[in-house]
Amino acid sequence: MARRPRVLVTRPEPGASRTAAALAEAGLDPVVMPFTRTVGLPVPADRIAAAGACDAVVVTSAKALTHASAALRAALAGKPVFAVGDASAAAVPADAGRVLSADGDALALADLVASELPKGRSVLYLCGRVRTGTLEDALSEAGYAPVLIETYDVEEVSRLTENLIECLREAPPDAIMFHSGVSAGLFLEAVAEHAFNEVLETIDFFVISERVARRLDAIPSRSVTASPEPRDDALVACVRLALAGR
Repeated sequence: MARRPRVLVTRPEPGASRTAAALAEAGLDPVVMPFTRTVGLPVPADRIAAAGACDAVVVTSAKALTHASAALRAALAGKPVFAVGDASAAAVPADAGRVLSADGDALALADLVASELPKGRSVLYLCGRVRTGTLEDALSEAGYAPVLIETYDVEEVSRLTENLIECLREAPPDAIMFHSGVSAGLFLEAVAEHAFNEVLETIDFFVISERVARRLDAIPSRSVTASPEPRDDALVACVRLALAGR
């Protein structure tokens, strides 16, 4: 039996397992090695009260909702929720108001809000501590008053460098997937002091967006492919198309 192409999945759980399952279904051999993990952040009572006073909610990650406390989630009851994609929309509490999915990126989400919500309204943005700032800037420029509440943070997985270096030395993958700029940055830090140029030149890199692709500009690689849409299924499709038949 021919060896199936091996793909290193750097996404944190629980998403990593979903990505791995999709890759396996496509006939590939996924290797799950999350570079980061998410941890919940406490939200003070006054911030929860501020959330309850907002007119609408925006989310760019399901993690922002899964790490939200019960009190914070209750504050969303009856409010319209604008989600960046279907995965984050699926995590919205059942007692929230109407849920709309932009099925795109942060700018598409801001456009969706602008098409549905009168200007001047306050918009609660449930988010992580590490973010690009694109959405809050776009909402402000569009005439809204974003209220940010950070519900989670991203931490590097312990022993990441040791595990990654062993992988690259002993059994280099055919491809590596990055779902965030954070993971791409950690990868660059981990390999910086090791002579892996020849190995990296044999690996295809697949990233969730052009922004993440730019993080890898200086790395020697056979190719760096950015997903046409910032979604896991679109990224998996890129990997499947490139590696099919190898």
